[in-house]
Amino acid sequence: MNGSQAGAAAQAAWLSSCCNQSASPPEPPEGPRAVQAVVLGVLSLLVLCGVLFLGGGLLLRAQGLTALLTREQRASREPEPGSASGEDGDDDS
Repeated sequence: MNGSQAGAAAQAAWLSSCCNQSASPPEPPEGPRAVQAVVLGVLSLLVLCGVLFLGGGLLLRAQGLTALLTREQRASREPEPGSASGEDGDDDS
């Protein structure tokens, strides 16, 4: 009889530890959730700064390449100083 009572007591202890008998759901601890929020915020700021830093660098590089291309196009439109005088370059004399 003691064995069945011990088994019933163990089963009741397991049931009370396993299942919440009250009507309210168990609340998670607030500590880990706050840490997760802080870590998520820091990682978000790091990603934002990385995107701005790398994006700004790429933007500056693109502007430099655009300026270089513009200078090359201007140089190709302007006649060269030697050919602007109207000479053929052939000397018949």
